[in-house]
Amino acid sequence: MTTETSPGAGTVVYCARHPSTETELRCGRCETPICPRCLVYTPGGTRCPDCAQLRRPVMYELHALDFVKAGGVSIALAGVLGFLGAILLRPGGGGFFGLMIGVLAGVGAGSLVAEAITRVTHGKRGLPMQLIAATAIVGAWLLRLTLAGALPFLLMDLVGAIAMVVAVAASWQRLS
Repeated sequence: MTTETSPGAGTVVYCARHPSTETELRCGRCETPICPRCLVYTPGGTRCPDCAQLRRPVMYELHALDFVKAGGVSIALAGVLGFLGAILLRPGGGGFFGLMIGVLAGVGAGSLVAEAITRVTHGKRGLPMQLIAATAIVGAWLLRLTLAGALPFLLMDLVGAIAMVVAVAASWQRLS
């Protein structure tokens, strides 16, 4: 830390990391002078980079095995959900009650996929897990249409499409 006294101005303090930058800021923990370039906002206040020591939460640190586990459980669930969807949800119909059943099925399916991914990866979250879940749900929807023989009528399956979008949204939110 460098300080100088100039006539009539008082003490001038320079940043510990950038000696040519004047500053009036200090680290909230160690009182080291810091400039806006090296200032780090933390939940405990402003800190110098040494005191901040910020790292990502463990739940967002993903390893290759986490991807393998999440992918495996997602593929298995996509198969099961696609098969059950082909049996329980009629593609292209259903009216208002079919729509309500589709929305409820979507919430349930999205929650199930997200919970399964969370359990097999020991609580891992983040964009990669969200994308894996969304891919599994879209795969389940396409499998459902294929098994029901309705894949050529993809655009007419409003209830299934709404259920799929609701399921993706539910899983996305739970894995954020």
